[in-house]
Amino acid sequence: MESSPAGLNRAWALFGVYGLFFGLTEGTEKALVADLVPRARRGTAFGWYNLAIGLAALPASLLFGFVWDRVGPPAAFTLGAFLALLAAIVLGFVRVDRR
Repeated sequence: MESSPAGLNRAWALFGVYGLFFGLTEGTEKALVADLVPRARRGTAFGWYNLAIGLAALPASLLFGFVWDRVGPPAAFTLGAFLALLAAIVLGFVRVDRR
């Protein structure tokens, strides 16, 4: 990373965008979890949700770092975009039982 003021400004802008992304997505993810399970099982569902997020973060980061190191940054970001698109397609098949 650059140590110039322009490089620092870009880093802060990226942190802002990253924070905005989490602010826009984390609440909707939890709302989806609440919609998918009956009220009596929501605590358990949130526990499993957070466990899945935690367990998936490490291998995802390792895979990204491996691809970055072996193939290069564009390939790592392309893989990330592809996997995000795949996840969105799979999410489209989730059915919510509104009882």
